[in-house]
Amino acid sequence: MTNSKSRVMSGLVPYLYLTPALVVLAVFVFLPAVLVFLISLFRWSYGTNPVWTGLGQYALVLGSASFWQSAWISIVFAGGTVIVGTALALLVALGLYGNVRGRGVLRTLYFVPYVMPVVATATVWLWIFQPQYGILDQIITRLGGPMLGWVQSPSLALVSLMIYTIWYTLGFTTLLFLAGLTNISPEVLEAARVDGAGGLTTFRRMIWPLLSPTTLFVLIVNTISTFQSFTQIYALTRGGPLNATTTVTYYLYETAFQYFHFGQGAAVGVVLFIFLSILTGVELLVTRRWVEFGQ
Repeated sequence: MTNSKSRVMSGLVPYLYLTPALVVLAVFVFLPAVLVFLISLFRWSYGTNPVWTGLGQYALVLGSASFWQSAWISIVFAGGTVIVGTALALLVALGLYGNVRGRGVLRTLYFVPYVMPVVATATVWLWIFQPQYGILDQIITRLGGPMLGWVQSPSLALVSLMIYTIWYTLGFTTLLFLAGLTNISPEVLEAARVDGAGGLTTFRRMIWPLLSPTTLFVLIVNTISTFQSFTQIYALTRGGPLNATTTVTYYLYETAFQYFHFGQGAAVGVVLFIFLSILTGVELLVTRRWVEFGQ
């Protein structure tokens, strides 16, 4: 009996160590998620009592032209940011991986923007994008180009958000690629050089396949984080001009916290969660053929 009790106690010990983390997850992740889903089942606005509608709020959201417009803007924003940002971070990581003088300082400088508050850095970029006095338009006009307006232009506001987001996340993505490059065995690269493979051939035949798990992770993480972007949109454009930068997350904010339609806003959040879950699953299914997990 004593041995059986000791085995039970020893089996419970790992779960006791996990208890603090599980409590934090339950209170700050799982419980809010359940509450959001429950709220989405009610028609609930500020100053009124919740009224059960079942899936009525979802029908309202999916039947809204404004929601689908924000969804399309989110797709364009995420697609441009993730593709360009991933390619640029890979190039920077390859440059910092070699024997570059001041490599440690350069790595730190690239990563510094990511650890700074988004509001602070977005405020600086708001000045850079400023049409009359911003440094970007000043350079363009002195070179003979037109004043573009950037965040004040309906056609360029989303591009401005992409530029800022790529700049802000570049250090983090570069760090992930550097970690992936570090895991590649130096003997493999040395063997390629001995066989006479050039730099481009080595990258295409050796480095890129071995980096495929890192690339998949980067694509998934950056896709999810970009679709969830809010702070830089609020700081730079407030969803404008003319709703040109109203993504799903900003549409959710307007619905729930400006118009105080809490049930409808919660439904938008649940729809976004379902969409991101499906998108992540599709990414895993599509990319598993070229991802080399056995490195």
